[in-house]
Amino acid sequence: MTPAKKIGPPKGVAASTEAARMATLGGRFSDASPASTPSSDTGVPTSYTPPKRRRGEPAGMTRRTYYLPTQVAEDLDAAVEQLLAATAGRATKHEALAAILTAGCRQAPTLAAGLRAALLAELAAQQEADQ
Repeated sequence: MTPAKKIGPPKGVAASTEAARMATLGGRFSDASPASTPSSDTGVPTSYTPPKRRRGEPAGMTRRTYYLPTQVAEDLDAAVEQLLAATAGRATKHEALAAILTAGCRQAPTLAAGLRAALLAELAAQQEADQ
C-alpha cells in the first residue's frame, strides 16, 4: 500500500494563510463563516445555481418518485408487462403505466369511499379496544 499523499496549498499561496488551509483537502469540508456567503430569504446562498439536468424530459412529460408497498409495486410491474404483451411490444412502458394510472384516477371516488370505510372501521375497533 502506498503512503497517503499530502496535499499542500496551491502555488502562490502562503502556507500559513487561511486561504492555504481552505485549499487543502480538509479545508473543503469545514464550515464557512455565515458572513462570507450571503443568502436569500430561503436560506439558500445567493450565489447558488442549481445543477443542470443531465437528461432532457420530453415536452408534456414529468418524472416523479412514489413509494409503494413491495407487493403493490410487483403487481404494477406485472400489469405493465401484461399490457406490453397484449400490444405485442408496440406500446411503451410509460404508455402502459399512464393507462393503468388513468384508469385508477377515474375510480378515485369509489376508492376514496372504500378507504374511508376501512379507516372508520379501524378507528371503531381502536375505540372499542380502549373502552
